[in-house]
Amino acid sequence: MTQLEQVKEAVKFLNKKTKNFKPEILLITGSGMAGSIPELKNKIVIPYSTIPHFLKSTIQGHPGNLIFGTYKGKKMVIMHGRFHYYEGYDMKDLALSIRTAAFLGVKTMLVSAAVGSLNTKLPVGSLCVLKDHINFMANNPLIGNYDPAFGERFIDLTCAYDKDLRTKTLKLAKKLKIKAGEGVYFSVTGPNFETPAEIKAFKILGADVVGMSTVPEVICARQLGLKVCGLTWIVNMACGISKTPLSHEETIRESKKIEGSFKRVLEHLIPLC
Repeated sequence: MTQLEQVKEAVKFLNKKTKNFKPEILLITGSGMAGSIPELKNKIVIPYSTIPHFLKSTIQGHPGNLIFGTYKGKKMVIMHGRFHYYEGYDMKDLALSIRTAAFLGVKTMLVSAAVGSLNTKLPVGSLCVLKDHINFMANNPLIGNYDPAFGERFIDLTCAYDKDLRTKTLKLAKKLKIKAGEGVYFSVTGPNFETPAEIKAFKILGADVVGMSTVPEVICARQLGLKVCGLTWIVNMACGISKTPLSHEETIRESKKIEGSFKRVLEHLIPLC
């Protein structure tokens, strides 16, 4: 079965479950940020495990549900937990959920992630609005599953992250008194944290933050023509900069501290999308 056929089956299932609800915004929550979701009206929760061909989220802090609903007049679908390459999935399979959302009607993707910072101007607890990325995963979700229905094969990523949404987010952060700045996301496969030597190299290459997700989703979204806003939250300083050993427990713990700030950003940003 082709991925287009899989997407169509997932869409058919979800349309039946939601009575043809047509979301316009997709929100993807990162590690430990499950509590940051705004209060939706007419909420419908659908576990990934029940959706045809969907992957399963196996990581702590990623509940594994699609949530449909409306917030301040905006129809939304939320990926309450994401999928990662390091979980053992084929990179091309990470495209399915994004493509399903687009086929449901989504035009804008807000993608969040917990990240490590290489930039001392972006300390723990601050928001880094993505302006670009460096894909160091040595793989791409568009390899081997092309269909014209998903968009062009050779896509332009000059403006991968929507400038208007970036500007709006930074203005909101300033208004809400949340420390924020723009930066470049450096994507690695994980699941290990990086070495001090790797962090030094990434910094030379122009990275501000580092993480193990986001970029595959952004590539898929841009092929589909979606507007993208990348919202990454600093949960640790990167290896060699941090004075303490890194752990996923720390990621979850620090993410919980940020939930309130992230929720406030979303509550103000969603109506502007």
